[in-house]
Amino acid sequence: MLHDELKKARLDAGLTMEDAGRLLGLSQSTLSRIEAGDTGVSSQRLADLASAYGVSPSSLLDGSAVRSMSDSDIARMGMVVEFIEEALSDITPRPAPHEVRDAVVTIFRQETKLAWETGASFDPTRYQDFIALLFKGGSGA
Repeated sequence: MLHDELKKARLDAGLTMEDAGRLLGLSQSTLSRIEAGDTGVSSQRLADLASAYGVSPSSLLDGSAVRSMSDSDIARMGMVVEFIEEALSDITPRPAPHEVRDAVVTIFRQETKLAWETGASFDPTRYQDFIALLFKGGSGA
């Protein structure tokens, strides 16, 4: 059912009803009624919901909604990888791949959250101490 897919897509996007409502300009009660199947969804509302949740409207209708990364998410991921690679350029021995992956994922998650909540641009200076502690502090490769 569409209302189940809408709720799943919202949760998969990491949004509370409050977050989604604020993003879409809807009250939590309206979203609650939509997700309960008590309120119909116009084609425009469906397109707005899908866009906010990072899925296609058709995927919501056919039950195949899978959140994909937006172009800005991919660009942000690239900036995180570039920042970490630059930070690691003078570290010997180089950390194990899983340690680098964990750092990328940790910073990317934080950056995505910050961008979503505040619209902040990527600022590597926020993570210099984290990287220094993690890799230069002898976390163990």
